[in-house]
Order: sequence, then C-alpha cells, then structure tokens
Amino acid sequence: KPTVVPVVGMGGVGKTTLAKAVYNNEKVKNHFGLKAWICVSEPYDILRITKELLQETGLTVDNNLNQLQVKLKESLKGKKFLIVLDDVWNDDYKEWDDLRNIFVQGDVGSKIIVTTRKESVALMMGSGAINVGTLSSEVSWALFKQHSLENRDPEQHPELEEVG
Repeated sequence: KPTVVPVVGMGGVGKTTLAKAVYNNEKVKNHFGLKAWICVSEPYDILRITKELLQETGLTVDNNLNQLQVKLKESLKGKKFLIVLDDVWNDDYKEWDDLRNIFVQGDVGSKIIVTTRKESVALMMGSGAINVGTLSSEVSWALFKQHSLENRDPEQHPELEEVG
C-alpha cells in the first residue's frame, strides 16, 4: 500500500508550493513511472477525482464509478506512482478509505501527497503529517525589506515599516 504524506497548514503558507516543488523535481520525475496531480477542493466528488486520475494516466473515461475505479486500479497495478491530492477538506474516513482502496494496486514505493488546511484530514490519513507553519514577524519583515528595497537603505524609507 502506498505511503500517504499529509501536508497541513493554514491557507497561504505554501503547502501547494511545497507539493509542486516535489512533484516537478527532476529526481522525483525519474523515480516514478506514473504521476498525477488532482485538485480536490470542495465539494468532495469521488467520481470527478477518479475521472481526473484516469485522464492523467491517459485512459478514456465514462460516468460509471465502479467501471472507472476498476480501470484505475488496473492502470496503477504494478506501477510506482506519485499522486498529489491538493486542497483536501473532506475528513469522512469511509470516503477516504474508498479512494485509498484504488491505490493499493501500486508498486512498493508509491506515494500519495495530500495537502490540507484541516488537521482532522491529516490525522485520518494515519501517517505523520508535515506541518507547514507561518514565518515569524522578524523573518517576514526581513524578507519584505530584502525584496522590496533592492539594496536601498531601509532607514531612508521608514514609511515602508508601517506598510510591512
């Protein structure tokens, strides 16, 4: 069964950016035989998610969920895959279990990255979550000064401290 890696944190802290950096990394691309990125969001719709996963694997789709799930299981069978489920809100264990059962056909080393704002979603996945936190005020201000002032003296622009 594939390893699930939940990435949890409040909106805008960089969960999706982190997942994209992993997904697009050259070493990662060469490591997995199959990759798919699905934006889950709300409302949770297993039919849409399954269809999108099948389309990502290059297969044709129809509207019968059972047939779609059988097709997807077959397409994942024996392959090492990386699937990103971005922006998951649904913490219904039964629905997650139904989706996870599709992935058990994958080869050893397969991974599923799940980004979410909800700690309950991360806990439901049953693995240790990566918590993405916010930057401290000091680090945020230092980054703001570095990128907005472009080597100019911050002491000469006190009005920016109010903005920052």
